[in-house]
Amino acid sequence: MECGICGAREEMPFKCRYCKGLFCAQHRLPPNHSCVFLEQFLRQPEKDREFLAYIEGQRGSAGERAASAFKNTVLLRFSWTELGHLAVGTALVAAVGMTFFRVGLQPEFLAIFVTAFLLHEVAHKFLAQFYRAWAEFRLILFGAVITAISALPFLPFKFIAPGAVFISGSISQRRNGRISLVGPLTNIALGSGFMLAYLATGVELMADGAWFNGWVGVFNMIPFMGLDGSKIFSWNKLVWALAFAAAIGLYAAGSIASGSGFFSFLR
Repeated sequence: MECGICGAREEMPFKCRYCKGLFCAQHRLPPNHSCVFLEQFLRQPEKDREFLAYIEGQRGSAGERAASAFKNTVLLRFSWTELGHLAVGTALVAAVGMTFFRVGLQPEFLAIFVTAFLLHEVAHKFLAQFYRAWAEFRLILFGAVITAISALPFLPFKFIAPGAVFISGSISQRRNGRISLVGPLTNIALGSGFMLAYLATGVELMADGAWFNGWVGVFNMIPFMGLDGSKIFSWNKLVWALAFAAAIGLYAAGSIASGSGFFSFLR
């Protein structure tokens, strides 16, 4: 589909909930596409006006701009709407993780599932805001439903894409590729930490953490349906190949160490 303003082709265009038009990330907000219902947007609560406040933060003295940049990156801002969507997304991913490992509500496993998902999404948000773009996590109905269905224990295929961090601002393809890359890289780094802990302690839970984060990294690196991998592949195929290989390596190592997953027969 094409953006109603610039004509850019989008696999997953943004739909304005006021005028119902379809737009790219740069023109998704009502002020950016001269929405005929702009007055309604301006009367909405803070969660919708946050972007306008951010724009105001780009003006003023150098000190004020530096303070605004610090607030929008280091002091990650979350709207109540975003927190609600993150909570539902986290619950869905945790449910999928529990069917993966066939465990109940065990705190140690829940900690692995929650950190793998939340740190992945927050990494996207952090880098996007570092590039001075508006960024918030939102559930995607199709992805959330498929994730919920895949949490059923008798289904062998698992899907973990209940939503995504939506970005608005002047973001080049290179920066968009980096923003997409930082999520899987976070899982690779986190999983590598779990693997090192397993090698040092022999605690199998650490191997499970490495395997799960490796699987999350591999899944998100698939260049398909708007996943991180599709954006990274479009930006830089070599970077995609290296990151995908690293994720597969972590997944294989975690699978062998934990005795779970595709490579468990090599244990």
